[in-house]
Amino acid sequence: MADVHGVIEKLVRRPFFWLPDQPLPLVFVVERDGDAFEAARRLAAPFEEFLPHAAVPAGEYGTLRDLVAALAGEQGQLGKPIGGSFLPPPRFPLVQFVLWARRQRDEPPDGDRAGLPGRHWPPDPQSRTGQEEFKDRLKVWRRGRYGGDRGRRTAADFLGRAATTWVPVGTLAAWWLGGSSDLIGLIPWALGVIVAMAGTVVQAMLSIRGSFFNGWFRRQPYLARKPFERLPKYALRLADASEADVERLLVHAMCQDLHQAYQKWIIPWPSWGRGLYGLLVLDATRPGGVNERFLRILEETTEETGLLPPMVVLAAVPESIAPDQRPVTAGRLAELGALTEAWREAARRRVPPLRLLVTASGRPPDDDHRPRLLPSRLRAIGYWCVVALLVIGPVMWLARNQQDRNAHCGGLPWVDRVAGECVGVVNATGPAPRDLFGGRITDLIARIDRNNAVARDSGAYVSVVLFGEYSIRNPLPDDSRLAGALAELTAVEEYQRSVTSTPRLQVLVANGGDDFGQGRRTAELIRALAEEDPHTLGVIGFPRSVKGVEQAIATLHAAKMPMLATTATADRLGYVRDDDADQGEGDGQGGGGGNGGAADSTPGRPSPYYFRMAPTNYRQAVLAARYARRTLLSGVDAPTAVIVQDRSSGDSYTNNLADDYAKAVAGEGIEVSESVYYTVDRGGIAEAASRACARRPDVILYAGRAPEFLGFLNAVEGNDCGPGTVKVLAGDDVIKVVADHGRQIGDLKRVQVYYAALAGRELWRGGAAAPTGFVQNLINGSHANDSEDNLILSYDAVGLFYDAANTAYQGGLPSRGDILYQLALTSGQSAWNGSSGVVDFGDEAHDPVDKAIAIMEVGGSGWGNSKVAARCGRLRIDEPPLRRGICAGLPDAEGPRLPRKSRGPSAATQTLPTTSAAPGTSSMERWAGPT
Repeated sequence: MADVHGVIEKLVRRPFFWLPDQPLPLVFVVERDGDAFEAARRLAAPFEEFLPHAAVPAGEYGTLRDLVAALAGEQGQLGKPIGGSFLPPPRFPLVQFVLWARRQRDEPPDGDRAGLPGRHWPPDPQSRTGQEEFKDRLKVWRRGRYGGDRGRRTAADFLGRAATTWVPVGTLAAWWLGGSSDLIGLIPWALGVIVAMAGTVVQAMLSIRGSFFNGWFRRQPYLARKPFERLPKYALRLADASEADVERLLVHAMCQDLHQAYQKWIIPWPSWGRGLYGLLVLDATRPGGVNERFLRILEETTEETGLLPPMVVLAAVPESIAPDQRPVTAGRLAELGALTEAWREAARRRVPPLRLLVTASGRPPDDDHRPRLLPSRLRAIGYWCVVALLVIGPVMWLARNQQDRNAHCGGLPWVDRVAGECVGVVNATGPAPRDLFGGRITDLIARIDRNNAVARDSGAYVSVVLFGEYSIRNPLPDDSRLAGALAELTAVEEYQRSVTSTPRLQVLVANGGDDFGQGRRTAELIRALAEEDPHTLGVIGFPRSVKGVEQAIATLHAAKMPMLATTATADRLGYVRDDDADQGEGDGQGGGGGNGGAADSTPGRPSPYYFRMAPTNYRQAVLAARYARRTLLSGVDAPTAVIVQDRSSGDSYTNNLADDYAKAVAGEGIEVSESVYYTVDRGGIAEAASRACARRPDVILYAGRAPEFLGFLNAVEGNDCGPGTVKVLAGDDVIKVVADHGRQIGDLKRVQVYYAALAGRELWRGGAAAPTGFVQNLINGSHANDSEDNLILSYDAVGLFYDAANTAYQGGLPSRGDILYQLALTSGQSAWNGSSGVVDFGDEAHDPVDKAIAIMEVGGSGWGNSKVAARCGRLRIDEPPLRRGICAGLPDAEGPRLPRKSRGPSAATQTLPTTSAAPGTSSMERWAGPT
């Protein structure tokens, strides 16, 4: 005998997942000289333990409803668990609802509970009392239909199905709700969990209750549910319907339940993993019996609806059964239109003849066939892998994504989170999240971002990076860092807002971290951004001479990025060694840095990309020494001085300024005793004041930072520093603390305070030089609480950058080489009139030539209760140089300089190679190399 079991195995095995399901036949085993039902049973026997299976002998059930209940009811054979399938069995919620509704016909309420006219049961479908009765019964049935272990397994099944959909949705919700900002805590996770749990619970409850499937009753032709018809009323109508109509609905509903169990849903469903169809064995050899009627209705409903059952039916039938004949659409010529529509509907259903007749004769086939189950089990395992991927994968992806977002402070591409700080360019791709920084810094960056949006919308714009420190941890009340950061942002935003010509100006804010601790990493991010964004043409800022700024300069030097430093004054800041340039990052020292230590032994060379807006520490120290000796101590025969120095590691400014003080006062004939040291971390400012006073100096030179200055003055006031008033001369870092506490400092009886000013409104007040519009506004009272030197020098830096970009802009975006070329031209006759004075990059190091600087005396009536005690350097190009007194020969920087031999545009190119540039490329760009 041929391998008939192999044929059955091919029929019950589903095609590959990506292939459509094929129609399955009704295999009619015709009884001739053998037992057809036994033959059909033996054909199915090898498979009955591995797929949904049922065998129904003739005469076992008295009604078709009982037969369907035995197949697909709450304890039906086709819905029993299948060992080794790794999948839940098919569910039959539609059939079970119809069976429940039909059972109510036989369960009238007891006695007077009927409450209906004439005690009619089932009641009329329009009866309000009957509808309420069915509503209560439906609630009770829904609560109790899944009791016990079976109910828990069913609930777990539907919960699992829902989770595979809603966990990914919740993951996407958490990702979307996180947006581009760095939400605090677990807010996006919590919202994602809420979405996932709510969706899972709602879908599972709708599935368990049957509501998820009951909409089908409106879309099918047998006793269809009416639009907006409530389910209890529909159940009441089913209870009152004829048995013939209900039978057709039951058979069709069972086919629909099976179809849903094998349908390839767009959401994950166990049907994805089912590899074997169901198998039903019927003994329909008794004409007119229940089994025979079931087969007939199955064929008819399939023909009428086009819904093919995903189940192989092996039916034993009598020999007298007629072969199936496909119905032919026929009628009168006058009915051609209706006949055409009927034919088209039948063609759309494309239902093939279902019957497949075979004759059973002789010995029935053996039942020892061993089916190959590996493919179906692999499909089930594949389904669970997909489920695991959809449930666990999104959570892992979200965790990794959230980790990455946290590492980049909310997904900002040019920002890294390092040691709890968000460092890098915070608004490169759009407005900076408002939770990165706090207070006024956030508000000022938001204003810059609004200006940036206008610039980007114009289409023609250039970008400059403002490099500062904006994540200052626990700033002290007189911390110059915070005051400087606010002043920088204020000045840059004000200038940016004033730019209305082409190109517009976009300002990208780069945070170097607290105390510029992540300066190198920030510079690396700026470099990476500039490599991708041709609009990024330069960097301004660098307000402090600390290690992180040195490292940033070395990195940006290697990237050939034009740099304009505002208030950084250390002498060797901007010097790089050849190994720094080659490696791009150096060893973290960034050249000598001007700290007066070992680094000065190998100072390197000045970076051609670095331009300084402020005068150097050495110019400041020499002016202070001259003023002290020739003005304050002019009548002292053998003046003495003591230097109070902050020796905090990595602070190039204080170490370099102290060294410059020592050299400068010695050059003026002032005897310098051993320096008095303190550090910010270890404190000791009061002890430093006491030790300084113990030496009875004629002048104390303060080479420290602003936060400790007021405490130092109070300590000096309380110590015995000798007869008379002790004179304290401080560096430029104290300008804001003096402005905030000028009256208090002026009231000190035993201390007279002087300090250096890199820029200020008082330098312009009452002088012959006409102030710029920005300075005039300051004189009129604007920005009264901002740090003046940061404010004015930042305004000049962004103005000079834009002036260079505007000059280089010739209808197309300039390159960084073009910007560098224009900055290098800023010298001699092409020097630039700024609000801080004349900007003239007249030597190789790009230190400003004859830059304005002043010694301020506390106690005046000007800004910060200060007045100008001495001023050197030009405020405007047309102002005559100050060549007399303490300004005569005042050096721009320490040591021999390499001045340009001439002034004017040609001077900028004297150090450049003479090789010709490519067409359209400036010679400075050629010299700068790739930008």
